[in-house]
Amino acid sequence: MTDLERTVADLVRRVQALEDEVAIRDVITRYGTAADAGDAAGAAAVFTEDGVYDVDVGRMEGREAVRALIGGERHQAMVGRCAHQMGPFVIRLENQRAVATGYSRVYLASPEETRIYRVSVNRWFLVKRGGEWLIERRVTRVLGHAEALEVLRGEPGAPGHLRRPRRPA
Repeated sequence: MTDLERTVADLVRRVQALEDEVAIRDVITRYGTAADAGDAAGAAAVFTEDGVYDVDVGRMEGREAVRALIGGERHQAMVGRCAHQMGPFVIRLENQRAVATGYSRVYLASPEETRIYRVSVNRWFLVKRGGEWLIERRVTRVLGHAEALEVLRGEPGAPGHLRRPRRPA
């Protein structure tokens, strides 16, 4: 391989990594905007079919569970008055898999004020399938939760639900 071929191959690899990072940030943001719009199908669509949403108040497994969360009465009561802001994130890419670690904030408006409803730390495990990045697992803990720091650090000793999901056999 010539120097030019190596340079071009390196540039192709670097551009692909940048495109993957943008796509990952986009899929996470699409979840938030779908949640704000009350679009249960859109929020569920960014997860894999067997995706897991592991939040400190419960655990949802599969797209249907995410769809039920967003379509549920509690969440629908906030639609039009909530804003999910995602990030910033540190993204680690490994071939067709990625881990994004960062923050999320949910703002909630009332006639009197708009206030911060929830601030959380998040670890998103993503997989690229058919050229599309999807969320395989989201682990989120509200600030102050006993596991929040473990989520942020991604510590090797963290509870089992924080580890990267096993690849199907």
